[in-house]
Amino acid sequence: MRRNFATAFIIAASTVSAFAGEPREPRYFVKAWLQMANRSFEHTTGWCGGEDDCFVPIGEHVIRLREMTASSYSLSFWTDPSQQDACCVTRTGFPALRLWSGRPRVVPLYYTPRISGDPGRTPFGKLVIAVEYLGKPNSAPERPRL
Repeated sequence: MRRNFATAFIIAASTVSAFAGEPREPRYFVKAWLQMANRSFEHTTGWCGGEDDCFVPIGEHVIRLREMTASSYSLSFWTDPSQQDACCVTRTGFPALRLWSGRPRVVPLYYTPRISGDPGRTPFGKLVIAVEYLGKPNSAPERPRL
């Protein structure tokens, strides 16, 4: 039921009337819902332009998106991007995860052993995230007007 609610929230938030694709304009719309292990939650929306790193704040944390394309992106979750290491790891044990764009993805997050002091998996929460590419498909560059 909670997954359905979070998915419905993200889909409802995707009603965006924006045109992207021009240089220096955001090309990716990010929607995220963070359900903490203690059942509290945060949600956010944000824009990314496709640059090397895109940081989207969510509550007291930051989602870091990299290597964004129309079909996929790399995600990591941070308490503070100025820190050396991410605060959380994914189910695989790595701080970064490659995901497909377009529809919501559920990413279980765990504290790193450095933060939790426990070598096992200490649940942090679940991140539900959707990244939508809003660039113009199959468009040719504009010609300069003379």
